[in-house]
This record gives sequence, C-alpha cells and structure tokens, in this order.
Amino acid sequence: MNAMVPGLAGGKMSSSDPDSKIDFLDPPDAVRRKIKKAFCEEGNVTDNGVLSFVEAVLIPISALRLERAASKAANSDGPSSASGEGAEEQMPFVSEDAPAGTVFSISRDEKHGGPMHFPTYDALREAFEKREVHPKDLKSAVADALVSLLDPIRKQFEENTEWQEVTKLAYPSQVPEKKKKKVNISPRTAVRISIENGVGEILPSSSAGQGKERESGNGKCSDSCDS
Repeated sequence: MNAMVPGLAGGKMSSSDPDSKIDFLDPPDAVRRKIKKAFCEEGNVTDNGVLSFVEAVLIPISALRLERAASKAANSDGPSSASGEGAEEQMPFVSEDAPAGTVFSISRDEKHGGPMHFPTYDALREAFEKREVHPKDLKSAVADALVSLLDPIRKQFEENTEWQEVTKLAYPSQVPEKKKKKVNISPRTAVRISIENGVGEILPSSSAGQGKERESGNGKCSDSCDS
C-alpha cells in the first residue's frame, strides 16, 4: 500500500485544490509556482508537503536511478556515464560534485555554505529540523527535481495525439454552471393587491399608498378597507 503524501498546503492532498498536488502534465512554471506557495515552515517537519514529496517520490526515484547506473556500469567495459538516448531523464537528483552514497543534493550559494548532500531522507529531515536547510533552498531543489522528472512525460504526451484524446475522454473539461441571480425584496417594498370582479392584480410599489379607490360592493373603498 502506498504511503499517503500530505498536500503541498500542509493538510490532505485534495483533487479540488490544484495547488495541493503536482500533476504529471504540469508545465515547469506551474510546478515552480506550486512549490513556491507550498507550506514549508522553517524547522517544521510535521505535515510538510515539500519534505514528504522528497521522502515518498524524489529520493526513491533517485536511489533507483543510482542503482541502475551502478548495475549498468558493472556490466559494461567502460566507465559509468549518463550519455545516450533517454539518459537525461534518468539522472538521479544529485549534483556532479556529490560524494558517493548521495541520493539528494541541495544547491546553495557559496556565501550560504555551498551545496549540501544527503545519503538518506532521515539525514535531510534532521538537517531541516535543525534549521541547517532553509525552506527556500529546499523548495528550489525540489522544484528543479520535479521539473526534470516530469519534462519527458509531458513531452511524450504533447507528441501523442491518442494519449491526448484519451485524456479528454477521461477528464472532460468542466463547464461552469451559470449562477442564478437572486433578487432580494426589501420588507419595506409596498405591494398592493386589488380584487376586482374576482380578479387579483399586483400593482407596482410606486403606486402603493396613493389612496387609490376601488369599487367594493355598493360603494367606494379606499386602500385601508378590508378585503
């Protein structure tokens, strides 16, 4: 059973809130905007959607890619490299200068201490809890990793018309319902109903209170008469 990943807003991930989740087809600007808005309080490791994304998605993928690269290198005569078709999207989320065993790297300016490298999620979590990792730096690394992860998926989708048609059928565009206008009638609005020859008539409020007389039985009757 897959672990439940908190939403980017800090609570549960919700399909009704597009900013609480990352979609496979999100373009880079949408990914970066969502990560930038995500709840990621400094030192807070509880209900932190950004950290949870690293734990549940990015580090497992990065570790798998490192394992595949190591296996490929062991079975080949030459040194391990990321060259070749499709190599770019198979790169782990570590920087080139990362020491062996790193599964996730965070780039930082040298004036802020330089890049940081983590061999496990627990090491990253501990560093964030101790405020050794700033939320801005974490968000930047996560956004970069997600963009590189989703880029080949989005490109294949854009080149495949069949996939696009299936998506339209599965997720038809929602047409917003037109809201009915509510008419609020003030209790002060004067409405007169006259009964003449058994026929009811609603008179405009502008004419109410003008003392118009009506025929009632054998004589005249003003507006104050009982029906």
